[in-house]
This record gives sequence, structure tokens and C-alpha cells, in this order.
Amino acid sequence: MKKCLSLFVVGVLFGLISCRINCPDFDKKILSWIPYQEKDVIELYSQSKDSTIIFSIKDVVIDHTTYYHGKCACGDYISIRGHDKSDFQIFISSEGNFIHSQSYQIGDTEFNDNDTYTEIKDFLFESIKYDIVRIFEKNNSKETYKKLIIAKDIGII
Repeated sequence: MKKCLSLFVVGVLFGLISCRINCPDFDKKILSWIPYQEKDVIELYSQSKDSTIIFSIKDVVIDHTTYYHGKCACGDYISIRGHDKSDFQIFISSEGNFIHSQSYQIGDTEFNDNDTYTEIKDFLFESIKYDIVRIFEKNNSKETYKKLIIAKDIGII
């Protein structure tokens, strides 16, 4: 019985070692949607320009999976937080260098993949043309913010 158990354990360990999968390098192109670095300042203002909210970035953390065993997936997690965590946070998870889910918290409003979400090319906003944007819209009238527009290579506009 000990011999069978030992062979089983050796077989399982060999299987785990031999099934090691290397994940692709982290593709920094994902960061083009959120091109923020520590100490960056984001200014958001109302369309009537009568109020401005300023967030400063405290930290940007990228957790990259280099390899996995078995049925796990190559996944990356990006976290961007403002100095006051309750005012500004971004979380992005990706699998195989494609965004799997995203969440943006600005004050008491959170935008994520469950909200109405569209991607538009050649978007004109306040007399500025953006190559491509992602627009998240809230249907809940109790939220402070109704819409979040993110321009590639620029970030939140």
C-alpha cells in the first residue's frame, strides 16, 4: 500500500511540474486606457464647467501572472488608487492580455461592465476629437455621476 501511495504522490507531483504553462508577457497596451502613474493628477469638471473635482493618484499596482499549473488562467490585475481610497479607484482584470472586467469608482459612483457600455471611434467631445472612447452610462438616477468617458491614450475625460 505504501508503494502505491508513493507512486501516486510522485505521479501527481510530476504531473504538476510537467503541466507548468508559461503566460505571455504583460502587454502594456492595456494601460493605454488608463495611462496613469503615481502622483498624476486627474481633473474632472462638469460640462457647465462650474465645478471641478481633483484626484491625485497614490499608487498603480500591476499583478502579473508569469505561469500557472493545471486549469488556472494567465491573469493580470491592475489597481489604481487615489489618496482617498473611497473617492477614486480603478480595477482592471485581464486574461491573455485582453481586458476581462473593469471597474471605475469615482466618489459614490461605480462604473463597471454591468453598466451600459459602448466603444465609439472618432468621438467628438467639447470640440475635441478622440480616436476611440469607451462610454459607461448609469441608468440609476440616484448616482452622482451618470456617464464616464475614457479615451484611449488619454484616460478619463
